Amino acid sequence: MKKVKKFSLPSQGRIIVISDIHGELDLFISLLKKVNFRSEDYLIINGDLCEKGSNSKGVVRYVMDLTESNSNVHVTEGNCDTIVEDLLQENQKLMNYIGTRKHSILNEWLDEVGFEIKKSTTVRDVKDILTLHFSDEINWLLELPTAIETDEYIFVHAGIDDKENWIDTERISAITMPSFLEKHQRSGKYVIVGHWPVVNYSTNIPSNNPIVDNDKKMIAIDGGNVIKSTGQLNAFIIHRETSGDTFSHTYTDHHISCEVMKEFISEPMKGAISYPNYELIPLQPFEHFTKCKLVETNEQLYVKNEYIHHSEKGTFSAKSDLSCAQISVKKGEIISVVDNSCTGYDLIKKNGEEGWVLKDVLQPMKKRGLLPLG
Repeated sequence: MKKVKKFSLPSQGRIIVISDIHGELDLFISLLKKVNFRSEDYLIINGDLCEKGSNSKGVVRYVMDLTESNSNVHVTEGNCDTIVEDLLQENQKLMNYIGTRKHSILNEWLDEVGFEIKKSTTVRDVKDILTLHFSDEINWLLELPTAIETDEYIFVHAGIDDKENWIDTERISAITMPSFLEKHQRSGKYVIVGHWPVVNYSTNIPSNNPIVDNDKKMIAIDGGNVIKSTGQLNAFIIHRETSGDTFSHTYTDHHISCEVMKEFISEPMKGAISYPNYELIPLQPFEHFTKCKLVETNEQLYVKNEYIHHSEKGTFSAKSDLSCAQISVKKGEIISVVDNSCTGYDLIKKNGEEGWVLKDVLQPMKKRGLLPLG
């Protein structure tokens, strides 16, 4: 790994870490306001500024301005941000990518200058027009470090290899490594990553909140923003004190908030279906849920009937990542409604955790018609 930025953090103050913004500028600005980001805070943006969301070009420009106006703002590269390298290298696969990915910074830039892709358009044509108009943004993305190292922390988008010298990690591994928390590392420092949505690690109740493994010194913070229908944009906050660092977090998302009208005590239903283990074997149907066995793990879960897909080949699978848990709520609590289209139960998110509640426990919604995850 060649591009490693090093500096020391102050012994007191806040370090705010955000990853995987994925073009969601409004959520990012809302999150900065929610944490009351101040100029004396350190802000680490840990990769994947662009792609998938609705305003990648806006995020890149906003973050560029932040780094220019505040020396405490630092950014690492994510795998999605390296799309500009494919552009400069004239990767032939890029034309198909542009044609199928409406929410790409490349398409946003092309739209801004009024350039229309035609059958005869080549990747060289796209490169020429974008480097002419957006060279500052492209060069800024190219120069982002792969990792940031401080006295006690390493910030890298996906992870580092389990090597005596972590800097020997290949760049491609550092920005694309899956499920880092299931691995090990020997840097001696806390390694903070995004990239792999934390909900993929869930077992009992799906959670989109940051995970801290103090034994391994690993911290994963990707809340699945844009990637997951239930996702959120997390801010992981390191509170630096002379007595030692402490951690907290908060988040923003696009879900509609709703007040709980009466208490609901959950049944002992736990578990989650997450990528890539979707294949099911139905065991026993009930009115609202079906008891199923996950093919890959043999785990038995209660799956909401509307989320079970029966293929033409006769196989069964979950339509998407999904909570198979119920969640308790108290009157007056404010929760987020994820899906209110199913019979009998609504899927909600409470403090970052996903679960089902009976329909009559929530305040009637002014805006109906939320779509199911699938």
